[in-house]
Parts: sequence; C-alpha cells; structure tokens
Amino acid sequence: MASSTIIEACNSRKRYRKPFIFEKFAVGNSIDGFSGPFSDNIRMFLQEFATIEDYTLSGFPIWSTWLISNSTGAVFPLYTIEETTQLSLHPFCDHCKFTGWGHHYVSKRRYHLIIPANENWEKPLGSDSFEIGNHVLHGLIHCNGYGHLLSINGVNEDSNLLSGSDFMDLWDRLCTILKTRKTSVNDVSKKGGVDLRLLHGVAYGQSWFGKWGYRFGCGSYGVTEQKYEIAVQFLSSLGLDKILNDFRKDVPKRGKIKQIIGTYRELSEVPLITISELLQFILSIKSRAPFRSKMKLENGDDYWCDRDTGEKNRPISMETFVNLMANSDCRWPARRLEFVLIVIVNFLKENQENVGRNCRMTRQDLRNEARKFIGDTGLIDFVLKSIRCFALGNQIVRRSINPTTKLLEFTIHETAEEEGSIRVPYLYKDSQCRWTERKVKQATDFVVKILRAQNGDSAMSRQELRDKARAAIRDTGLIDYVLKSINRSMMGNKIVFRSKNPSTKRIEFAFEDIVDANRVDENIELQLNIDQDLVYLYETVLLSYPGSDSVNLATGVVLDSKKFVKEWKLEDQENQIIALTCKVLPSFDELESELTRPLSPGVVVYVPPWLTIGELKEVTQFALRDTYCIMQNFVVTQIGGLRGIENERMLSCAVGRDAHVWVRGCGLDLDTELRYEGGPKKLKVDCICGARDDDGERMVNCDACQVWFHTICTGIDDHEEEVPEIFLCESCRNF
Repeated sequence: MASSTIIEACNSRKRYRKPFIFEKFAVGNSIDGFSGPFSDNIRMFLQEFATIEDYTLSGFPIWSTWLISNSTGAVFPLYTIEETTQLSLHPFCDHCKFTGWGHHYVSKRRYHLIIPANENWEKPLGSDSFEIGNHVLHGLIHCNGYGHLLSINGVNEDSNLLSGSDFMDLWDRLCTILKTRKTSVNDVSKKGGVDLRLLHGVAYGQSWFGKWGYRFGCGSYGVTEQKYEIAVQFLSSLGLDKILNDFRKDVPKRGKIKQIIGTYRELSEVPLITISELLQFILSIKSRAPFRSKMKLENGDDYWCDRDTGEKNRPISMETFVNLMANSDCRWPARRLEFVLIVIVNFLKENQENVGRNCRMTRQDLRNEARKFIGDTGLIDFVLKSIRCFALGNQIVRRSINPTTKLLEFTIHETAEEEGSIRVPYLYKDSQCRWTERKVKQATDFVVKILRAQNGDSAMSRQELRDKARAAIRDTGLIDYVLKSINRSMMGNKIVFRSKNPSTKRIEFAFEDIVDANRVDENIELQLNIDQDLVYLYETVLLSYPGSDSVNLATGVVLDSKKFVKEWKLEDQENQIIALTCKVLPSFDELESELTRPLSPGVVVYVPPWLTIGELKEVTQFALRDTYCIMQNFVVTQIGGLRGIENERMLSCAVGRDAHVWVRGCGLDLDTELRYEGGPKKLKVDCICGARDDDGERMVNCDACQVWFHTICTGIDDHEEEVPEIFLCESCRNF
C-alpha cells in the first residue's frame, strides 16, 4: 500500500490529525506542557498527540499516533496501550524481576508503546501483540516511571532505510519528554551470529545501547558491575602483537589473524595497537564504506540509492539503475525497463515545458500517461516504485512525497553541476568546517587538476601533492583539510582514490578512470571483506583464545552481562516548580512480618514551593493511591522529617529541591496478591556462582532444601539435558 493510501486509511478511520514528522517528533522542546511525573505526562500525551482506536487489545484501550519519515516518506503508527494490572492475565512483571526490581510494588497501570513490523502497519494490532518480539519498537513503562525496552529493530533486517538507531532515538526522546525514571533493556542482540554486547563492549567499552546512556544494570551468574568493568577493560587492552604471539602454535589461525591485522594497519593513518583500536577502525570503515544497496519502503517499494556520500537523493546513472532492476527478482528484460524510463523522462520533460520549470507529476498522472504507450501496467508500476533518483544525460528524475497532499510526485530538472567540478560530499557532512563552500570547492578542483596532470600513470604522494598545491593555495590548513577528506570522490567518469602505500607507508593519491559507478563498490569488496573479518576475529580471538583462562573468563563475564539500565535524573521544570520523591516507610511491624523485601521506590511529585505541608500530604496521598495497588486506601499521616511542623508551613521553608522525603501513614492493603512486581513468592537463590536472586537464566530447585541453582552451575547442560525429576544439591547429597 502506498503512503497516500495509508493516509486515506487513517482518514477513513476518523483520524483527523496529520502525521507527525518522525525525525522531529519529541525532539527537545518540540512538545510543551509535560511538567509533571510520568503518570501525568502519558495521559497528556494520549490526549494531545494520539487518537483512540475503535477496537481494544485484550479489553485494553489503544491509541495511535501516526508518524511520517521526512527522509523516506514511510508512514507508520505508534500505538499506546493502557494495560490495567488488576484486569491483566499477567499482572506481575518478569522484566522487573530479572532486572532486580522485583521488590517494586505492583503498579496499577502499564503502558505499551508499539510500532509493529512494517508488514503490519496497515493492520490492527493482533491479540498476541504483547508477546511477539518482532515489533520495530516495543517499550513497556509502568505508571511509576520505571520501564523496559522489549524490542528494537530496523524496518527490514537487510535494510538501513530506517535503522534500529532511528527508532532507538525515538524511544529515547519519548522516555525523556515523558519523564521516565529508569528503563532497562535485555541486550541479546546479534548480527551475523555476533553478540553485539561483546563486540561493542570490547571495541568501545560499552554495549550498543551505551550510545544512549544505558549502563550495566545487573548480571547473570553472579556477575557484578565491578567484574563487568574489569572484564571489558581487560579484553579491550589486549595487544595485537600479544595476540599474534599467543596464536603462534596455531599456524593457520595466526596467519589469518596476521593478514587481517596487517590489512587494516596499512589502511589506518594512526597506529593500531590493541584489539579495541582494531575493532573500532574496522567498524568505522564498515559504517562509512560506500555501497549501493537495495532497500525497502514501508509499502514494499524497491529503490536503490548511493550511500557513499550519505545522500539518499544522489542520482545514479540510468544504465546502473536499469542493471540493478534487471538483476533483482524482475521478470522484464533490461530493454523493456529502459524503454519505460525513457517514456517517463519524455513525459516529465513535456509536462515541464507546458506547465513550468518547477512542475510536478503525481504517480497516478504519470502512470495514466505511460499507459498510452505501454500496455503492461505491472511493468509501469514496478518501474515507478523503483525510482528514487536517477540521471539520464544532464536530466535528473526524482521521486518524493508532497508534504501537503502526502502523494507521491515525480520531478525532472537539468543538473547545474559543471562537468569538470568534483563532488565534495565531505563538505556537507562536516558542519564544523571553517572554510566557505566556494573555497573548499576551488581548492578541491585545483588538487584534482594536479592529479589529472599525472594522466593516471602513477600515484602521487601526499607531500608532493601538498607542495604543488601550495603554489596556488596559500592556506595550508585548507589544503590539509581537502587532502584529509578527499577519497573516492567522483568527477564524471573518473574517481580520486586515497590509499596507503604498503611499502613506503605513505599516503598516496591517484586519479583514475572508472567504467561505471559500481567501480567504487567493487574496489572496496576486492580490498576488504569487513563482515568476514569481524566474524573471524570475534570467533577466533574473543571466543576461542588459546591457553588463556583469563581471556575466556573475561569473555564469559561480558556475555553474562545482558541487562543494562538508563536513569533519568529529576529536573525542575522551572523556578516555580520543585520535584520531590516521596517514599513510603512502613511501620516496624509491617516491615518485620509482611513487607520483608527491600523498600519499593516512591512516587515523584512536582509541586510549587508555596505549597503547604498539609497540601503536600494530600498531593502525595493521591499520587500513591493512583500508582500502586497496595496503596488503594493509603492515608498519609506524616511527611518524614517534618514531624512537629505545622501543616500550614510553606514547603519551601522545610524541604530543598529534588529532595527525597519519607512518608508515613496507614491503610496499606496487605491482603492483596498484587503486592510485588516479582510475584507473591520470592525464590530462595544461593547458587555457587554467587547469584542471590532470580536473573532469568535456567534454574533448578533442590527438592530437599528448596534452594534454587543455575542448571549450568550444577553440571546440567542447558542445551542437551532435561532437568531431573528429583534434584538434590551438593550439600543435601552429602548430608
């Protein structure tokens, strides 16, 4: 379904709001008025930015917020489901239990924020939406502000159209504006069989989620934060020369590792000493290596874009475009595809001459015109949905979405780029560049002229090229900037390559002819096999290090550290509002006999400083009753530390900003089963690995002492063996 059809579907279901811009939604101060705790902010969010659906999920109401991506035109829903705990089939939260929050009181409500997999964007949410794990985004936030990121994915597994990072940015922005307190994530993400928490941990000293501020939360098998940090630091500091020496007895593996290290050391302009530096460099090449990839729009559309500049709208030649389409799962020959493109170009040019220079044709109008000459509508549709941006001679055809009508439109214009001028994509990436665009282009063109004088006979060293450039460019800083940045830059049918000479170790430049735009891709693929190199280093060095228990133990510690947490600090919204965390302190008898687990976090209230102590009691009482099941009838009798202070006293005279205050009272519902998020029964864990709490790993219960142990710690293979019907721990067996 095309984006316009999705919009029409939204309207048909009485969605009167236009989609919000995905890239700008919830950015900074773009959403005003969220000045309270999470429980208030989520209600305001649903009121102001969502529309309630005409169906429910397991009886719980659903709201939808529609988003549109400026860069791709994809239109998709963000669903919010309010799950009432007392009506839920699963009132307790395993995610809290395994994160170490099992002692939290059960919250009355929890909110699921879901962006389904792209093939389900046009469909209502299914009954299994709480359980399935293939959502693009699935977050769960309790009304006390503690939440869990359950799923994060890109639009397509093989696509960078809208990546996992894009949706992670959205999740982080939502958590920030809604004022969540803490969110956890269970990092079991893999790519190509590689555990990213280990790869990124060794390369960058943190997990992939660390880019958004997630830090070690709790580990499995007794792993502590200190053990995790020591393990990461140890693995990251492994020297490459030491690795080669330790693999000296395994000649084939040592040879392969030496070849990989040597290849990237030659490419790097700075010395690569440790495994961390090597992995960082490989990952940096992987992220910026030019390639032309087939991608998917949200509606299944195919298009190809050139990513060597990071510009999705950079045109590719019609010849390359036709070849890419013909080499896909396409049932039409290349000549038919080329004929359709020529017809489309002619119609766009004719329309431009009749209407004006900046005219646009909708997809439907262009399709109707093309049908006059082409009888196969399937062929027309295939070509139209594949077009993104291509060039025929000096004519450039682009497809875009009209921001007003949300309809697909096609435009054509002549390129104003001079044939002798080289593209400088690095200029547009570098917002900190201190030279004007005109100066950078002039310097680049002059450097290219010097290289052209070589006629491609030989490469020119950086120093020689720099010396010759100084004859016309006095600003040596500008010369250095251009020489540092220019690489694989195209001009007509030529390209500038920068590389390191393996013999002299010097940087050299060459200006070469290329057959077509695919030369860049082929050059990279011939020189490097980045994914295979990463997998080999991961499997051989990190997972199978020879004769070193230290490396293998450190790797195990990092792999056993899956739960990461981000905390948002309380901040006053303005000078007239202060944030207080109010935590209930039960009586001695309640602590002794009933509430034996660690105290649950309190509630956050935002109040003006002129509020009185008596009014604070009322605000806190309402917030506690609205948040926790156990406090349905709780009555606040005292604000801890303020005993003896009159109820009429102003808050600013008694409490500082961002304070944590104790609350005493009566009326806790100690008979309710909905007491702790971890469930009514707390497992007695005393495993030999040091674990003292349920961490979500496979466990077995001793039938004699009722203590729980990890199966793997007791010698039971997690993948092959079943848990025995009767199990006795070592202490009970020897008793």
